[in-house]
Amino acid sequence: MRMRSLIAVLALLLSTFVQAVAQSGGTPLKVAIAGDAPPYVINNATSGLEVDIVREALPGYSLEFVQMGFAETAPALEQGKVQAAVNVMKKNDGLFYSDKMISFANYAITKASDKMKVGSIADLAGKKVITWQGAPMDLGPEFEKMYGPNGTQRQNIVQAPTAPDLVAQFWKMKDVVAVVDMELFKYFSNRMGHKMDQVDLFQIFPLMTDFRVGFREQKVRDDFNRGLAELCRTGRYKELLKKYNVVQKQDICN
Repeated sequence: MRMRSLIAVLALLLSTFVQAVAQSGGTPLKVAIAGDAPPYVINNATSGLEVDIVREALPGYSLEFVQMGFAETAPALEQGKVQAAVNVMKKNDGLFYSDKMISFANYAITKASDKMKVGSIADLAGKKVITWQGAPMDLGPEFEKMYGPNGTQRQNIVQAPTAPDLVAQFWKMKDVVAVVDMELFKYFSNRMGHKMDQVDLFQIFPLMTDFRVGFREQKVRDDFNRGLAELCRTGRYKELLKKYNVVQKQDICN
């Protein structure tokens, strides 16, 4: 009799759990993502290109986006504070990294009035550079050699914690080079009253810089990869690019 009662209680608890998960939209998943940076992350991570890609690639999960600084997302994943992190680079650290999730068109950007010329990464030497936190590790070995922890130009780099900070500081500083995604730069510059005809763009980095989503569990990573592949197969990924007016010469589906 006691065994039957115990089984009944366990069955009730299991039913309650399943019902709660179903009502929440799926398995709970806490995801680290950067602060608002339209068109990629908008309105406290309730919309935006990155938010929509991750959400639509994981339809069986109930996502809770946790916003933080550029340099905080990967450590939050490593420390187990979240179960996933958007926009990270693949590392050999025992975690599970997705296929390429999104590409950014990073440029060296200067004020036209400063009349600066930047034809290569090497041309940044001696110039003040402002970029995102962690960029020295994201933009390739040559940039890292110059601006990484032991870089020869380390004293000349400013790493902004958020996208609005990066763009705002660029417009306040003289003779500075912003290294940032063009769409993000354009959005915040327009909001701050500046136009793109006030700047010069130099394509000194690879056409696109690719980022992934990191996960603590292999199954969730595999589910995400399958969902991402489906977004590409159906053309939905390109629809999302169009929805947020992100124009790319190539994307992760090409």
